Amino acid sequence: MISHPSLPEVVRNTLRRRILNNELAAGERLIEASLAAEFGVSRTTLRAALMELKNDRLVEFLPRRGCSVARMSRAEVEDACFARYLLESGAACEDRAVIDDDLVASLDKEMEVMSDAAAAGDLAAIVESDTRLHGLLVEAGGRARLSELWHSLDGQMGALMRSSLEFQGSDLSEVVDRHKTLIDAVRGRDRAVLAGAIKEHYLSPRSFHDHDREDRDGRDASDGQGARDGRDASDGRG
Repeated sequence: MISHPSLPEVVRNTLRRRILNNELAAGERLIEASLAAEFGVSRTTLRAALMELKNDRLVEFLPRRGCSVARMSRAEVEDACFARYLLESGAACEDRAVIDDDLVASLDKEMEVMSDAAAAGDLAAIVESDTRLHGLLVEAGGRARLSELWHSLDGQMGALMRSSLEFQGSDLSEVVDRHKTLIDAVRGRDRAVLAGAIKEHYLSPRSFHDHDREDRDGRDASDGQGARDGRDASDGRG
């Protein structure tokens, strides 16, 4: 039987793609009446779609401001990365995990999809490919409950990747290169090397340093302390 997406799913998926591809920027307000008219749906249908995006951490509802495009905070990014690191390394690096030619071939195929999406500048498609790619590694562990926990975080991958790219100033080609490094570790079949590669993939000190700098710069700007930014840059702490 062919299943068709519901109206809220169609609206959610369209808005999700616009947000991930920066057609709707972080902080931009989403006017419910305007969006409902654009999609030709009721406010109830639109609100259902927005609530799903809220669960995905892509939009937020604020008092007196309504709904706007969200960006995950440093703490949220770090927590999400740490959770995914623990689950993925636990699944893929234990002895029962099946790391074979079929897995490597599937990962290589997904890398081709990700590379094409990066060349097209399509972050939404990269997120979908990323989710499938990492899901293959988790499912190689053969633990159903762990896989279930892993996939419960899938909805947040778009917000996580979008926010990480903004914090780090990275481009999509770097996302592809980081996944190639991970797959090379899988290809080597050395579980200790794979464990290290997964840890680096999610918990790279450079990534969290950039989060720290972004948070600090934001606080400095809000406090009107631009002069301190200059001192930090001059003494190497920026």
